[in-house]
Amino acid sequence: MSRNKAIYVIMFCLAVMLQLTIVRYIEILYWRPDLILIVLVLFSLRLGPNWGMSVGFFLGLMQDLTSTHFIGLAALSKTVAGFISGSLAGKFAARTEYLLTLLISGLIHDFVYFFIYTLGENFSIQSLLILYTLPNLMYTIILGAFLNYFLEPYLQEESQ
Repeated sequence: MSRNKAIYVIMFCLAVMLQLTIVRYIEILYWRPDLILIVLVLFSLRLGPNWGMSVGFFLGLMQDLTSTHFIGLAALSKTVAGFISGSLAGKFAARTEYLLTLLISGLIHDFVYFFIYTLGENFSIQSLLILYTLPNLMYTIILGAFLNYFLEPYLQEESQ
């Protein structure tokens, strides 16, 4: 296994552990950052949509198996997010590529997740976006920007 992939395995393990333990303590109202999505976008941007989709499914399934929600819901949304973020690689300027990709793939991820999660309830698309999708996404993007800033030097050295 290359050193670059080993770094991602460690990052994914840390993201899953922190998502399951620490994130509930930094929750604001009912909005939580998605650490797994942050690392998945970093990974997918470098290795492409096929890897992003495969790893997204695996991480989403792990997240599903440790939660009380619908099994397969996180797997579906992480698979879609991994594919979208891998497909967007190279489409934006280098300085903004990560944040814009996190914004787009996170918006689609959260919308798919919360749309299916609230099926059968009396929710409108507008309230779904305003109450769930946008606050979670903004929290994830802010935390993702900090993590990307600190992790980028290590990941740049590995990709050269």
